Amino acid sequence: MSPHTKNLTSKNTTRFICVNRVVQWGLARNYRAFSMLELVFVIVILGVLAAIAIPRFSLTRIDAQVVAIENDINNAISAIQREVFSQNIDPKTLNSTQIFILAGLSSARWIVQGNAILLAKNNAPDSENNCVSLNFDPQTSVISFIITQKSDSSLCEKLFSRHPNGGRQVHLNTSNAIF
Repeated sequence: MSPHTKNLTSKNTTRFICVNRVVQWGLARNYRAFSMLELVFVIVILGVLAAIAIPRFSLTRIDAQVVAIENDINNAISAIQREVFSQNIDPKTLNSTQIFILAGLSSARWIVQGNAILLAKNNAPDSENNCVSLNFDPQTSVISFIITQKSDSSLCEKLFSRHPNGGRQVHLNTSNAIF
């Protein structure tokens, strides 16, 4: 006879049958996994951390772009001044394409449009961040780094807050030396 059919009236046997059925259905196992409540708490904590961290990463990216743009402009102006002075180039004979080449700007980030060098994205002027330009006036031999205020671009807002006067102008001079 099986243990389930013996003495069904005694308390011990009834308890044994109940325990046996619970074990048989898998309800009395030792669980070695997380409960649903623990998983929900972990997901909530990760969500809060993500909500705090993602805006910081966005701001860090914008700060990096601002620094890269400022470095490009400073390096470009220094390179143009150096080349005009050292090669005794008459600044009035230069155009924006020559300025772009002399400056050593990356074509991945900058593009020549008329008399200006603008921020680029995918080999076209960046319409979202069209607040930065490097202009050259051949009549006055002046390079102008211009930042215009644009409220719908966080990059432009950051650049304008760092340069509230709207940029700077640099006069190109030749060395007038004969080498």
